[in-house]
Amino acid sequence: MNKIYDKLLLAVAVLALLASVGFYVQKTGALPTAALQLGQPRDHPYQVISVPTSSAITATWPQAAETSQQPADELYDVFTPPKIWVNADGSFGFKSPIDKTLPKPPFGIYLAKIEREPYRLQIEGYIEEDLNDASKSLVLLYDEEQQQQVRARVGQTKAKSEFTLSDFTIERVKDQDGNISKNVVVTLLDQRSGEEVILTHGERLYNGGTTIILRSNEDTSVKIVLDEAAQAFETTAGKYLLQEINLEASSVTVKKLANQEFELDPETKQLYLSTSTEAEIPTTTDTETESDQSFDFNF
Repeated sequence: MNKIYDKLLLAVAVLALLASVGFYVQKTGALPTAALQLGQPRDHPYQVISVPTSSAITATWPQAAETSQQPADELYDVFTPPKIWVNADGSFGFKSPIDKTLPKPPFGIYLAKIEREPYRLQIEGYIEEDLNDASKSLVLLYDEEQQQQVRARVGQTKAKSEFTLSDFTIERVKDQDGNISKNVVVTLLDQRSGEEVILTHGERLYNGGTTIILRSNEDTSVKIVLDEAAQAFETTAGKYLLQEINLEASSVTVKKLANQEFELDPETKQLYLSTSTEAEIPTTTDTETESDQSFDFNF
C-alpha cells in the first residue's frame, strides 16, 4: 500500500510541475534561457613569474691517451660480436669472432682436360718425284676419322675422305749458314664445307674450338665443360670465372669469386693439366705425335 501512495504522490507532483511551467509560459511567452557570463583578462591579470638564471660552467676534459691503430682483425658485427674485456692493468682485451685457426678451404677445382679438336685430315709426308715440278709429288695424308692413310696427287678427288687435292708446293729456303729448309704446303678443297683448307708439313691443323674440362677432388660429381674464356660457372665450393686459356702451357686461369658469407676474398689460380688440385707445375703430355714420312730422293 505504501508503494501505491508513493506513486500517487509522485504523479501529483509531476502534474503540479507541468502546470506551473505551462502557466509561466503563458505569462512570459518564452522559455527561460541561461546566459553565459565570460570574464575579461583584465578582471584576473596574470602574475609575472621571473625565470631563474644559471651561471655557466666550463668543463675541462682530459686529453685522450694515444693508442695504436686498431688491428685489422678487430671487427665488429651485429650478429657476431667480438669479446671485449678490461685487463688488470686497465688495457682492453679483444677476441675476434672470426676463427683464423681453421684451415683455408681448398680452391675446389682442377684442370682435368684441355684439348683442341684436330682437323679431320693431316699431312704425314710426301714423295717428291720431279724436283722441277712439285705438283707431280705424291702427297701422304692421314684421315683422323677413318684412322687410315690417304694418298693423293694434285687434282685428285678422294670421295671417301671427301676432299680434293687442289695444290701442292715446296719452297726451299737457304739460311745464312747455307742450310736448306723446305716449306711444304698442301691446299685442299673440303667437300663437306666447300672451304679451302691449307695444311703445312710439320704442323697439326686444329679446328677453332677448344674443350676445357674442370673437376673437383672434394666432389667427384663435378664436371664443368667449357669451350672459351670469360665464362662463369658454379660448384658447391663457390662461384668461378674462367679468365684465360693458354694452349701452349696447357693451362687455364680461373678466378674464384669472393664469398661474403664465409668472409673469403677472391682468389685467382693458374691451373695446369692434373688429376689433383694440389699440382701447381705443368704436366708434360705427348698428345701431338705425328709421322714425318717425307721422302726426298735428291741427295
